[in-house]
Order: sequence, then C-alpha cells, then structure tokens
Amino acid sequence: MLQDQKQESITFQTILDMIWKDENIGWNANEFGGTSSIMIPSDLLWKPVIFVYSGLEVQYMVPDEQRFVSVQSDGTVRSQLPCTITNKCEMQIDKFPYDIQSCDITVGSWMYSTDQIDFVVGKEQLNATIDNGYFKGNGEWAVVSFDKELKKNTGSNGQQIPYVRYVAQLQRQPIYYICVLLIPTFVTATICLLGLFVPAVNTGERVEKVNIGMTTLLAMGTILGIVADEMPKTTTLPLLGIYVLAELLICTIGVIVSIVIMVLHQRVTTRALIPPRWLNKILHLKMKAIQKPEKKDVTTVYTEKSIRQLSKDKEMNDLSEAIKNSIYAKRLNHVLDRVEEYIDDKEFEDYILLQWILIFDRIDMFFLVVFNTVNVFMSTILFK
Repeated sequence: MLQDQKQESITFQTILDMIWKDENIGWNANEFGGTSSIMIPSDLLWKPVIFVYSGLEVQYMVPDEQRFVSVQSDGTVRSQLPCTITNKCEMQIDKFPYDIQSCDITVGSWMYSTDQIDFVVGKEQLNATIDNGYFKGNGEWAVVSFDKELKKNTGSNGQQIPYVRYVAQLQRQPIYYICVLLIPTFVTATICLLGLFVPAVNTGERVEKVNIGMTTLLAMGTILGIVADEMPKTTTLPLLGIYVLAELLICTIGVIVSIVIMVLHQRVTTRALIPPRWLNKILHLKMKAIQKPEKKDVTTVYTEKSIRQLSKDKEMNDLSEAIKNSIYAKRLNHVLDRVEEYIDDKEFEDYILLQWILIFDRIDMFFLVVFNTVNVFMSTILFK
C-alpha cells in the first residue's frame, strides 16, 4: 500500500475476487469421471463488467489472454484477478501526524441493473478481519478497519444500479515525524531560547546571541518547508505545521525581546544612568544607594610667569623660593585631586555597570523561565 499525500490518493494491491453462477453451463460430475471443476480461459465465458468508480487507475497484473476462471459443475464461476488500484482518498490533515484517514472504494457495474445482476457481499475472504492479517498496511500506515456496504443508485430511467462501498480506515504511524520533525523542532527552539536569554556581561555577547536566534529562525523555516512539502495544498493547516509555526513565533518574539534588552543595556551603560530604586525592588535586588561624586572646585592661579617675576628681585630670593615651593605643592595637590576625582568617577561607573549587569541578569532569567515554560506547555498541550 502506498499513500500519496500531496495527490490525495492511495495505491494498493488486491485481488478482485468475484463469484457468480452461470445457469447456461453445468454438468453431471459422475458422467465425467467425478470431475467437479475445471479451469478455462476467461474469454470463453460471460463475465460481469465491474468498475472501480473511485479508482484513478486500475492495472491488472495478468494479461487478458492469460486469465483463467474456475468453473464448478453446478455452473458456479470464480474469477480472481490480482490488480493494483490507485484510488482517490481525500485527506483530513488537521491532526497530522496523529491522523486517521478514511478512504472510500466504490465497486460496481454501470451496465446492469438489479434486474440483471445483483451483488452479494460477505463470502469467504470478504468476511476476513483486520486481526487475521488479510489486510496489511505499510511502514507508515496501519489498517484500522475495512468495512463494506451494499448500496444502490437510481439511474435516469428509474432502474436500481447496485454497487459496493468499501471504507478503509488507515492510521498513521507517527514515530518518523516525531523523530525527524517534532523533536528537532522542540530541541532547536529550546536551544534558541537558552541562547537568547542566558545572562550576558556586555552588549557584544548579546549581539552574538541575537545572531544565534536569527540562525535558529532560518532552521525552523526549513523545517516548516519540509512539513509543507509532505502535505496537500488545502485550507487546513496540520497540527505539526501549527506547532512549528508556534515555535517559530516564540523564537521570533524571543529575538525581538533580546534585541530590546540589548539596546537598553547599551544605553544605560554608556550613559552611566543610576538604576531607579523601584526597579531593584521589583527584581528583589539588595543594592546600596549610591550618588554620583561631586566635582571639586580646584583652581590654580599660579603660573610660571608669576614665579619668574618673583625670582628677578634678589632681595626676595628666599621669599621667592618659599613661594615657588608653595606653588609647586598646590599644583601637585591639584593633580592628585584630579586623579582622585578620576578614580572616584571610574569606581562609580564600574559600580553602576555592575548594578545594571545584575539587573539585566534577573531580566534574562525571567524571560528564560517564561519562554521555556511556554515552550514546554505548548508542546505538551499539542502532542499530549
């Protein structure tokens, strides 16, 4: 059995087994040495013309000139024709890959009415069940049931035309799609979310994480394309397609949130903004309050010109030396004050940077838990 999902057809091998009674033939087996049955070419006898109404193509494995029928002494004729039938099978893919398909196979004769021919269903193999192995699927499909029903159509002339409707229910074996599509999609989405929201120290690491997210979106788009290639082009989106789209949406939102966090992290660190107290309270961070150090107003009015002016008067040499030493000391103090101011500013910036790193760590962990919880919950709901 072969299921063409894109063309919505099913191809299977079967034996068209027909039994009828021809009142024009028959013999006394005792008069012919106890011969109760013979095999003769099928073209020597009348045969009912049977068509597969729902079949797109019927290929008989035995040529016409090699077909034989079994004839009983009471006029019972049996014909067994192995054939391959390609039958139309409209698919309901909304639950793919956990779907059960129902395929109708209609067999009848449009040439004869119930006055000339009638069908009787339920002889020998027609009473076979799924359990005895008479009906077999393939690696992807298992035959759940095979029901039969005798029905009649009313022709344009009012005559009743009989036909037999077989209904085969096929259940898909989802293990292939679980291993090839479902699990890789879940793992890819999980790795994407972990990569996006693992705490980062600087914006450079966040840029790399965004690149990982974009690569993941490309991979999930490829998986969605594989699902689309497996399915017929219908208005119904399969369950697996909905799942891949949902995972793609989650990763897309994750990438957008990560970009926003990256921009905010870059802005607050480059501008050395002090984190507000309410943000620390919301994130349950115990950070001591800090204020930006005030700049000291240190002004030096002494210059080399004034020092040289004082040095010209010989009577004031001693006083000049003292003044020069005082000027140099004040200039040194000024330089030391500037160095101290720079160190304070640097410590302030480092502390602010540390505070923002801790804040964005908490934000990353929050979104990491939220997105992965949604991912696991959605996967459980869709494929429980």
